Amino acid sequence: MSGDSESMAPPITRLRFEQVVASLLDRRGDPARLAPLFAPEAEWTLNGDQAHWAYAGLRCRRESILAYLKAFSVEFEQKTLRLHEMLIEGEQACVRYEMELRHRGTGRENVLQGLSFIRFEGDAVVEAHEFIDSALLFGLRDSVGP
Repeated sequence: MSGDSESMAPPITRLRFEQVVASLLDRRGDPARLAPLFAPEAEWTLNGDQAHWAYAGLRCRRESILAYLKAFSVEFEQKTLRLHEMLIEGEQACVRYEMELRHRGTGRENVLQGLSFIRFEGDAVVEAHEFIDSALLFGLRDSVGP
């Protein structure tokens, strides 16, 4: 397997890619355990309007990504994760998943669908672009309603 990356790091194996992606999604509630998965200069983008959603936008560098994941886990508990599909080509993957979340303040729960595009250089994540339904998360945060 060869990627289009100009990195001198050896390409990641498919099995290792699957393991790292599964860990990345499953352990997002424990950012300290995720630190070794990211390159120091990694970037993470979450879709959404930053003016209305503090989690949306681009995070540059490992420390910023881990701070984002920690803040998210303070507000939302990830109860379950289910990987539906993972398409891997070279050092890139597209992952479709769902996770059951509970808002720690309201106690409301729902299943969030997600799509992530992840790129590696060697054995480290250098880019992640995550697309989720932020309206569902707003609903979990909202203490009024059913």
